[in-house]
Formats: sequence, C-alpha cells, structure tokens
Amino acid sequence: MKDIIFYPLIALIVGVMVVAAMFEGWTQPKCGPFGGAEGPADYSLIILNGGDLCRMEGALGYDLELNDDVLTIRAEESALVSGVHDNAHFRLGPDLKTVYFGETLRISLTVKPAENAGAQAFEFNYSSGYVGDTGWTRFDLKPGWDTYTADVNIPRKVLEAPGGFDYISVRPVVPEKTRGIELREIRFRRLGKW
Repeated sequence: MKDIIFYPLIALIVGVMVVAAMFEGWTQPKCGPFGGAEGPADYSLIILNGGDLCRMEGALGYDLELNDDVLTIRAEESALVSGVHDNAHFRLGPDLKTVYFGETLRISLTVKPAENAGAQAFEFNYSSGYVGDTGWTRFDLKPGWDTYTADVNIPRKVLEAPGGFDYISVRPVVPEKTRGIELREIRFRRLGKW
C-alpha cells in the first residue's frame, strides 16, 4: 500500500477511535459517591434511584448489572462477609455523612427477587466507617416489587470526624450457590436525633 493512502487511513481510524471513546465517556452516568445536592436543603428525604444506581461498587463474588433503572445484585455464597465495604455497597458523600451522624433514619428499599436464582431474603447495613454501623437488617422477600422499611440509628460521631464516606450495603441472602435481587430505589428519611 502506498504511503499516501496508508498514513491518512491510519490517522482517520485513530481519530474515529478517539471520538468513539470520548462519546462513550460523555454518555455514561456520573458514578461515584452519592450526595444530597439534588434533594431538599434540610436533607429530610434523599432518594437514590434511576441512573444513580450505577454508583454501587462491586466486591469480590458480586455481579452488578443496571438495566432500565433497575440494579440487579447477584452474589455467590462465599462473597457474604461482615464488613459493609467488603460487600457491594454505595458510598455516601461527606454531606450526607455530616447530616446523618447521630440521626435516626428511616431507610426504605424497593426490592424484588431476581428473575433467575432469585433470593428469598435480603439484608442492608449502614456504616459510618470507623465510628460503627447499624448492623445487618434482614427482610424476607415477597414475589414481586415491594418496599421494605427499617428505622436505624446512625452512630454518633466520637470526635470531629475527618472527611470520608458513609456506606450502605445491600445484598441478597445466599444460602447456597448464587442468588440475586433487583433494586429499584433507596429512600433515606431523617426522623431526628436519637
């Protein structure tokens, strides 16, 4: 092939690849810690749903898939460990960490068993990092979509807490092999100091 054709053709191919990669990045949802900036100023009700569900971070033994604003969480039996950030979890931004210290939160999760190998139950746990966590709260699942609610006391801060994140982990209960759940929404409602 002559140089007059080869080099312009390579330049065109590289240009298409760069534009395609940039377009892919522009169309991806913004993932990372979830904050309350789009909620009410008093943080009375914060809702995590839709494209924001992409913010869940996987862990070893977990498979996460977001389709049509529904997050499917699959876990192997060996993946379930006690630490919140050692399981699949959402990181909550420093604004939520600051507001939620010492508060009672009503956490509502809209969940159903996955289509294939659906779990019969699921658990969630809210962690304030080194300060402590709320412990695993378990719910038995009904066949279709339903909202499961629990009031939890977020640990009080011991000293002036440095920056960082709080975490909420949501996981299927896996008695054997692999089980899954589908998550549509998490609501955080502040009820006041405990």
